[in-house]
Amino acid sequence: MTNVTSFSTASIIDRIYNEAYSLLIESRNYMVYALPAVKKGLSAEDRLEVTFQSTRLTSRVLEMISWLLAQKAVQSGEMSREESKNQGFSITNDDVCRYSEGEQSAALPLGLKQLLERSANLYARLARLDGMALSEAA
Repeated sequence: MTNVTSFSTASIIDRIYNEAYSLLIESRNYMVYALPAVKKGLSAEDRLEVTFQSTRLTSRVLEMISWLLAQKAVQSGEMSREESKNQGFSITNDDVCRYSEGEQSAALPLGLKQLLERSANLYARLARLDGMALSEAA
């Protein structure tokens, strides 16, 4: 039974990692190639909001990728779940990454809104998985 659970969990982590990695690449490409042109036509206040939300997107994606890599290390035996927890590999669910009200601002370009929504949904899924992993470790 444990092998089935481990295989199932490993498969889930691999799928979510691939999803998060794709989101990372899409976010990077959007911020490098599309966003600079979009920001040119915005007011200073709107540019500030776009920059703030871009930072939120980056924070979410990086936290998710680091958590997923730590989970892969736990699964492969490179570190224990306790080491992972002690080294801070968790979904912090802090205000920067969790809060999403401002993501619907009219000033935000559609592409950024879509990336923010996808990242918020994935972040919520990982927060649930992280909670499950922590309760199993306890």
